Amino acid sequence: MDTPNPASPPPTPSKGAIPNLADWRFNRYLTMQLMPLFYLLLILGALVVVVGIVGICFWFSTLAGIIAAVIAPLAFLVIVAVIRAALEYMIMAHRIMRIIERMDALPNQVADLSVRVDGITEHVDRLTHHVDDIHETLMHVQPLLRSAGLPSRLLNALKPLGKR
Repeated sequence: MDTPNPASPPPTPSKGAIPNLADWRFNRYLTMQLMPLFYLLLILGALVVVVGIVGICFWFSTLAGIIAAVIAPLAFLVIVAVIRAALEYMIMAHRIMRIIERMDALPNQVADLSVRVDGITEHVDRLTHHVDDIHETLMHVQPLLRSAGLPSRLLNALKPLGKR
């Protein structure tokens, strides 16, 4: 996972069941690794609360206890749905935070990219100058090449006459 402070040195990885639990500087995010445990603990806590409320209702009166026992499963499902939605919201916020951290690194990456593009542009400019030099040289040599080809054309033109 990404570190909250990129300037700080990365912590050494832990080999425990839940790594980075002893990271006292909070250089690494542990939230995503503990999310299943949080979910389980919150569901168990909701179950204890709902069963406790039903027990208290039975303590006051049997009728209140029966009504609470009928409503309890629906209440438990609503509580679990709210817990799930809240944890999914936390996961979404965590992912957005990671994206923002990556976006914070973009200026440095773009600056490096512009240096690379400038280097490529210099190479392309040099190649263009070399091609222009070659073209200019060929334009100067072209009359010489044509004149050098003149005797061979004359000889080729005279050969058919000599064969007759």
